Amino acid sequence: MSVNYAVRKCKNPGKNAVEGTTYYACRAIKTNDYTFDELAEDISFSTTVTKPDAQAVLAVIKPYITKALLAGRAVVLEDLGRFQISLQSKCFSQDTMAASDFTPSSMIKGHRILFRPEVALKKEIASKLSLNRIAAEV
Repeated sequence: MSVNYAVRKCKNPGKNAVEGTTYYACRAIKTNDYTFDELAEDISFSTTVTKPDAQAVLAVIKPYITKALLAGRAVVLEDLGRFQISLQSKCFSQDTMAASDFTPSSMIKGHRILFRPEVALKKEIASKLSLNRIAAEV
C-alpha cells in the first residue's frame, strides 16, 4: 500500500516568493475512509473481542475524550498520541489589557483540537511510508 499524492499549485509560497513565479507542492490525496465499522471488524478479527463489543468500546471513547478536553485536560492514548485543545486568539496590547472593561475572552476567535502523534507512531509511519504520484490537475 502507498499514499497517493499529486502536484498542485501553492497559494502561499512564503516570504521568499519571487513575483510572477508559479510555485507547486506535493499534496497527499485521500483515497477513501477507514470507517468505524471496518475498524471494529479488524479489531474483532485480530483479538478475542466480538465486533459488537469492539463497536461498543469505540463508541464510548468519544464522550470521555470530549469530557476531558472540555475540562482542559490533554487525552493521552498510549503508543498512539495525544489530543489537546488549542485556542486561536487575536493579539492585543498591554494598554488594551489595562483597560477596566477589557475581557480577554473577547479576543478568542476560535479553537482547534490538536492531535500529536507519539514518536514511535511517527517513526513507524516514516519507516513504512511509500508514495505513489497520481495525475491530477495542476
